[in-house]
Amino acid sequence: MKEIERDVNAMFKFPNLYTPQVVVSGLSESTIPVVTMDEPKAISLAIWGLLPTSYKDDWELFQRLTNTLTIPVRNSEIDIWYHDSFMNRRCIIPVTGFFTSVLKNGEIYPYHVSKKSGGMLYLAGIYTVLEDGFITCSLLTGPLEEEIVDYQNLVDYMPIIIDHNDKGEWLSSDTTTERAIEIAQPPHKTTLEIRPIAKNLFNQDISYDSMLMPYEYPEN
Repeated sequence: MKEIERDVNAMFKFPNLYTPQVVVSGLSESTIPVVTMDEPKAISLAIWGLLPTSYKDDWELFQRLTNTLTIPVRNSEIDIWYHDSFMNRRCIIPVTGFFTSVLKNGEIYPYHVSKKSGGMLYLAGIYTVLEDGFITCSLLTGPLEEEIVDYQNLVDYMPIIIDHNDKGEWLSSDTTTERAIEIAQPPHKTTLEIRPIAKNLFNQDISYDSMLMPYEYPEN
């Protein structure tokens, strides 16, 4: 927790509610730390998976109908229910890393992507505030960074990285949607470290401290 606070230069609003996790799975309702446009000097907790402001039913039901764990940044140009969030409710999601996958010879090989110099990666997001005060959010996705191309062939997109120097502008209400989309476009200056990890990551409900350690696969 202290590592996140130092990195983003903000304090958790509800530190007693935050529990660090080795891996956050989107298969069930989870909360993740976010820094929002509304409170750029605080770290809030948000439900991962964007919901409409007036939504009252279960998170799981909504995610079955339309998965909003991630949203393509190109959707900022579409008049859709979350369009206003691109303009007025952007956030950053501080993480130690994220995962990519390569399909090779009929097998899937996972990789962990982190910041080469250490510390937190800032991922771009948008959020809503529900009528009961809870925050929900989505990761924004965009084109692959050049460093990622060889380590992701299941899809042609990845989470958008916000360079640390762009955090303030990304979260500013003075930043236009056009400028925000420009900030989101690759290439970014954040240097990445990409390393293979053991396939046990893909075994459902397995999460342990050493699972992110580098793993060498035999050549095939």
